[in-house]
Amino acid sequence: MSLEFRKSKRRHVHHGARIMNDDGSALGECVMADLSATGARLQVKQPATLPDEFILLLSHTGHLRRKCSVTWRAETEVGVKFTAKSPSR
Repeated sequence: MSLEFRKSKRRHVHHGARIMNDDGSALGECVMADLSATGARLQVKQPATLPDEFILLLSHTGHLRRKCSVTWRAETEVGVKFTAKSPSR
């Protein structure tokens, strides 16, 4: 059994989301592979092209969104921590 050191429990999900810059320009789509109160693991096509910080749109309408900071990158995934709630548009 492995030890868990995360601050909040993660749950596995398979939920589509959109990524955008702070200026509102679209960066692409992703799939949330797991989610917690403090961050997420995102499946993306080109992790290296994402900026270190971006907005993650969690709902179809864009009303639920989180400001994210990339904590790690892999071949097809990135780990992010939520840095703040972003205001709705």
